[in-house]
Amino acid sequence: MLRWLGILLLALGLQAQDLHIQVLGTTDMHGHIMAEHVYSLQPANQGWAKVATLIRQLKAQNPNTVLVDCGDTIQGQPINYIRNVLRPDLPEPSIAIMNALGYSAMVVGNHEYNFGLGVLREVEQEAKFPFLSANTVDAGSGKPAFPADTVVTVAGVRILFVGFTTPCIPQWEEPGNYRGLRFRDIVDTARTLVPQLKAETHADVVIALLHSGLGKVDGHRGDENEALRLADQVPGLDAIFTGHTHEAIATTYKGIPILQAECFGRALAVVDLDLARAKGRWTLVAAKGHLVRPDDSTPVDPEVLQLTAPLRKVATQYLDTPATELENDLDCRWCRMEDTPVVQLLHKVQLRATGAQLSAVGCPDPGIFIPKGATSVRQFYALEPYENRVAMIRITGAQLKLYLEHAAEGYHYSWQPDLFNPAVPFYDIDSVAGVDYALDLGKPVGHRVVGLSYQGKPVQPGDSFTLALSTYRLRGGGGYMQAIGFHGAPEMVTDQLSRNLLLAYVLARPTLSVAAVNNWRTIPYLDRERLLPQPGK
Repeated sequence: MLRWLGILLLALGLQAQDLHIQVLGTTDMHGHIMAEHVYSLQPANQGWAKVATLIRQLKAQNPNTVLVDCGDTIQGQPINYIRNVLRPDLPEPSIAIMNALGYSAMVVGNHEYNFGLGVLREVEQEAKFPFLSANTVDAGSGKPAFPADTVVTVAGVRILFVGFTTPCIPQWEEPGNYRGLRFRDIVDTARTLVPQLKAETHADVVIALLHSGLGKVDGHRGDENEALRLADQVPGLDAIFTGHTHEAIATTYKGIPILQAECFGRALAVVDLDLARAKGRWTLVAAKGHLVRPDDSTPVDPEVLQLTAPLRKVATQYLDTPATELENDLDCRWCRMEDTPVVQLLHKVQLRATGAQLSAVGCPDPGIFIPKGATSVRQFYALEPYENRVAMIRITGAQLKLYLEHAAEGYHYSWQPDLFNPAVPFYDIDSVAGVDYALDLGKPVGHRVVGLSYQGKPVQPGDSFTLALSTYRLRGGGGYMQAIGFHGAPEMVTDQLSRNLLLAYVLARPTLSVAAVNNWRTIPYLDRERLLPQPGK
C-alpha cells in the first residue's frame, strides 16, 4: 500500500511540474468600442465590448494568462478624434479598458502618431503597462525612445516580450508628429537585441510583439511587414504576435506560431504555451496558436460600457449633429468604375481648399451609402475617417500620366472575372479631377491612360499643373510619389484636416446637390452588375 501511495505522490509531483500558460493578443482595435459599425449603427461582432468578454472567459478558464496588444489603438474612430482633440480631459477609452483588463504590454503602432507625439506621450502616461518599440530611437542620440521589452512572470515562468514598430512611419505621417525620432529596421534591431535581452533577463520564453505584418521571408531591410523575415533570421523566438495589416493570421514558420487578431476586435489571438520544469528550470515543450472570435451569442462587457459612457455620449452628440439636406444619393459602390457624385464632392473640397488646378482622391469605402434627405455629421465623417490634411504640389504632364498609370494598376484586364487587383486596396485607387482621360483595361499596366487632356487640349509631358492630394499620398501612401518620381516639397498644406474641410463645406449648405462630371471612364465601360451579389452566392 505504501509503495502505491509513493508512486501516486511521485506522479502528482511530476504533474505539478507541468504548466500551461496562455497569451492573448489584440491588435489594430482603432478605437472600436461597441459591437456595431459606428457609421451605419448596424450590429457587428467586434469591438472592445465583445472581445473583453472573450478575454474574461479565457482568463477564468486559465488564471495563467497574459494580455498584450500590437498597436494602432488610439486612432481610428470618431471617439478617438473627439477625445484626443476636443476632450483630452476624458480618459483615452482603449487605454482605460486595457488597464481594467490587466494588459501587460502594447506595441506602438504607426497610427499612434496621428495626433502628434505630445498626445502619444500623454496617453502613454495613462497606461498601467509599457508602450514598447525597440526599433524606435532618438534621431540625435540613437537612444531608445520607448522601452524595448518587458518581462512578465507567470507561475514562476519568465516571459520576455520584445516590441517592434513598422519602420515606414515617415512614408505616411506628418513630420511634426514624430519629430526627433528615427525608425530602424525590425530584423536588424532584433538580431542583436533578442539574444542580448534573453541572456540578461534569464527568460524562459521569448515572444516578439510586432506592429508589422507577415511580409516575405526573402524581404528587404526597411520593409513595412517583417514577421516572416524576423522568424527566419532571428533565433530564439518562441512566438510572434503581429498587427498592422488587419489580417486574420494563425500560421507557423520554423515551428514558431505567428498570430494576428485581424482588426477592430473581430478576433482574439491565443498562443498556448506548455512548459515542463526540470533541474530547477522551465523548458518550453510546445507553443501553438489559434484565433477565437466573438459571435452573436457573445455578450457585451458591462465594465467596457461603464468606462466609456461619458466619452461615448459626447461622441454621439457630435456625430448626430444635423449636416445638410442631400438632394441626391451618394453611393460609393461604383467609385472605382466611373466618376461619381461622392468623389466629385471630395474633389470640390480639395480644390476649394487649395486653389489647385487638379485634384486626386482615393476611392472611399465601397460600403458607404448616404441616401438623399436629411443627413448628419456621422455620414460624412465616414468619407474622411483618417487624420489627413490636403496638400498641393506641382507636377508635370509626364508625372500626371504616371500618376494615373499607377492608379490603373488597381485593375485587372477587363475580360477577367475579377475586376480589381486584390493587391491594391480600394483606397489606393485614385481618380483625378480637372482633366479628361480614359483607362484602357485591354492594355497592359503602364500603357492604359489614353486621351489625357486639360481644358480640351492634350496634356504634354512638359506641361505644369498644381495638384491637390492628401498628405497620406504626399508622404508616400499608396506609392504614388515614388511612381511619379516626386521628391519636392508641397507648395502648401492646409491647417485643417480633410475631414473638417469636408464638414465645413457640407454644414455651410442647407441643401446640397452634387453631380458627376464624367471626366474619366474605362475602356470598355465596366459593368456595374459585376459588382452586385449574384443570386445564390
